[in-house]
Amino acid sequence: MRQTRRMRLLYLLLAVAAAGAVTSAPAAAAAGAIRFTASQMGVPLQGAFGNFVAEVDFDPGRPQAGAVRVRVAVGSVDAGANSANELLRGESFLDAAHYPQASFEAKEFHARGDGQYVATGAFTLKGRSVSVPVAFTTASGAGGRSFDGTFTVSRLFFQVGQGEWADTSTLDDAVQVQFHLVQDAPPR
Repeated sequence: MRQTRRMRLLYLLLAVAAAGAVTSAPAAAAAGAIRFTASQMGVPLQGAFGNFVAEVDFDPGRPQAGAVRVRVAVGSVDAGANSANELLRGESFLDAAHYPQASFEAKEFHARGDGQYVATGAFTLKGRSVSVPVAFTTASGAGGRSFDGTFTVSRLFFQVGQGEWADTSTLDDAVQVQFHLVQDAPPR
């Protein structure tokens, strides 16, 4: 039973981290996925958020003029089991009842070369904000422009996983967030 609670906590933490960053194309909503990975006693736990909106204005030729605004409904967390989802939505983790949304907003973009970029912006969860660098790549294809990236957040900073879940020997503090967004090609 204690291990089941620990797994639930890990899923919650991953969900919180996942809420943070999404990148899209010119000021429009994007389809895709926001996932997270946490580690409970050395075992990776994964989950995703099913409800988010990403507005991005980004031109690879002028990254310094970019802007992104992402909103994630933390109650849409899916860690693969109803019991884990309920734990993650609860007060000890994401507290979706009091803090229904996580966000990421950035207006600072830098090219790293070879199609790699970094967006630095504010990630907000449970009423707390921190500046986070988000590394990503972007490519244009037949289906539109895609954005893929990752970043890591501290679950403890955001008070995700309180009480018995605060023990980092059970549930790691670092939660990795991964995203894949596809902005549809504009009609011609």
